[in-house]
Amino acid sequence: MTADAPIFRPKSIGSANARLAGLLVLPAWALIVIVFALPILGSVYLSFRNETLGAFVAPSFIGFDNYLNALREPHFWESIWVTVLLIVLALSIQMPLGIALAVLLHRNLAGTQLFRTILIIPMLLTPVAVGLMWRFMFDVDLGVINWALAQVGLTGPNWIGARWPAIFAVSIVDSWQSIPFVMLITLAGLAGLPKGPREAAAIDGANALRIFVHVTLPSLVPVILVIAMIRIIDVLKTFDLIYILTTRGGPGTATQTLGILTYNTGFIFFQTSRAAALGVLMVILVAPLYVMWRRAARYAL
Repeated sequence: MTADAPIFRPKSIGSANARLAGLLVLPAWALIVIVFALPILGSVYLSFRNETLGAFVAPSFIGFDNYLNALREPHFWESIWVTVLLIVLALSIQMPLGIALAVLLHRNLAGTQLFRTILIIPMLLTPVAVGLMWRFMFDVDLGVINWALAQVGLTGPNWIGARWPAIFAVSIVDSWQSIPFVMLITLAGLAGLPKGPREAAAIDGANALRIFVHVTLPSLVPVILVIAMIRIIDVLKTFDLIYILTTRGGPGTATQTLGILTYNTGFIFFQTSRAAALGVLMVILVAPLYVMWRRAARYAL
């Protein structure tokens, strides 16, 4: 073959594989668009209209009126305050107890396997069943909780009939069901940590508490950030537990979170467009939390 003869190169195998991969994931993208993107776009479109269920007036485009009305309503800001309060209470209770249980189980003491099995049972129960069970337990007259408090000389509050007791009741039940999740994820993080730094600290004379505070806990920061973000999202979208335990965010609006307010607006008062606007506002409020979590996780790693 002379130097002037053309050189024929075979078709790039990499580009062919890339096109094949694109075709293979095309059904998945179509499913995502149908299941997630279209409902979200439909909600955004609905939020700019004045549609209501059973209305006798033809719906029309009203712009940002639903958003402005929501921002003017005291119930909207009250629901945000309740949601933030439940998030703070959930993280304050669940993170320390879940991490403490994980550290205890990680030591593989006698009965650890049985204890671990018992602890994860609450996580396996459905929120509706948990809400009904604890609603009976919190009953003022027949509940076992107030009965137990009376045995030690304490008077139990009206858990579901007063504002602050109802908020604490929701936090107690949510923590009871969610602490096993925090424990399991932390336990998995502990199992993946190298033993070298802890053994070196022990050789240098550090006790168990100092090893945990200065060696183990800093290594668990990425895991703790993931748990915190998941729990924040879970509390934001908690609906069935609060709905069953407190009867749609009662007493009154004491435990009405933003999700409960959205449900009540759309399915109790039939204001579908206002409910759609509340849903969009919920997404807007969650977005900065996600961005902050991503930055914190990047710095932790």
